[in-house]
Amino acid sequence: MELLYDREDDLIKKELRVGVVGLGKMGLLHASILNTIPNVKTVALCESKPIVSHFARKSLKDIKIFEKISGFSTMKLDALFVSTPIPSHSNIINELYAIGCTNIFTEKTLTARGEESEKICELTRKVGGINMVGYMARFAIPFQKARQLLKSGAIGDVLSFQGYAYSSDFIGIPEKSYLRGGVLRDLGCHVLDLALWYFGDLTLINAVIEPQAPVNGESSAKFHVSGNNHLEGEFDVSWCQKGYRIPDYGLIINGVKGSIEVNNDRVKLVIDGKQEIWYRADLDDSVPFLLGAAEYYREDAAFIDAILNNNPAEPDFITASKVDRFIDQVKIKAGGVQ
Repeated sequence: MELLYDREDDLIKKELRVGVVGLGKMGLLHASILNTIPNVKTVALCESKPIVSHFARKSLKDIKIFEKISGFSTMKLDALFVSTPIPSHSNIINELYAIGCTNIFTEKTLTARGEESEKICELTRKVGGINMVGYMARFAIPFQKARQLLKSGAIGDVLSFQGYAYSSDFIGIPEKSYLRGGVLRDLGCHVLDLALWYFGDLTLINAVIEPQAPVNGESSAKFHVSGNNHLEGEFDVSWCQKGYRIPDYGLIINGVKGSIEVNNDRVKLVIDGKQEIWYRADLDDSVPFLLGAAEYYREDAAFIDAILNNNPAEPDFITASKVDRFIDQVKIKAGGVQ
């Protein structure tokens, strides 16, 4: 892969050429955001469904549209974004590596199984490049604020936490839930990634998964974990929860001095019965281009910045593989299959 830029008075000379795999909601979101980042241009898209790629060619005249990954080999791309369904990630990333694309961003989760993620990580160590997985909650201002409070010792040593992830997506329609790979990888992965980011490695103690349908109908999960310094944690995940038209996830963290409650919208710090609350609007949640949510711009910009400066991005493939392995452990502990 050619050099991304030449340095002369610290000015970037070369435009970063980016491709996107998958023209669903997330693929179009990333493609749009990338075109607003300085020195970046979306120049190629890949969509395997002929009818979708046909209409894309009609409406996106200045972008190359391919139906196969191999088409990217002629484009001299500097970075690729993968936004296809989770079960396809492993094969697509392998194909991209095979044609020489090494700077890869993929939507969560890295793959559909911990074993597949381990193989991708082994390959990544060999080929190099910058890689990242789209756990956008890390780039949401409330979750960043909560982590700063933890790191500053605002509530002292952490004793316990409760993590949750809820939506109403599959109330009454269980036969469709398997299409998104189950509640743990589609929804619960976000709060699990946050917990690993906040507290470090966790050990699974017990788990229960409740299927809603006979075939891969994983609709809710509860599991208990432990961590460093006698930390205890519980997770409650469901996409059949009434009242959650928009998915919500968060953490309630208890320390020796007080507690922190955080979700997508706010952070609440309680010490000695006194509370302080920060809403998104109270924090600097502005970005140069808003589409979907501010965190999507931040994560895309962070990945691009890592490429331009040849620095590691986080969460990278190795970091994200921990989530996949942990989800597999939960499924096994609950008596199910991976």
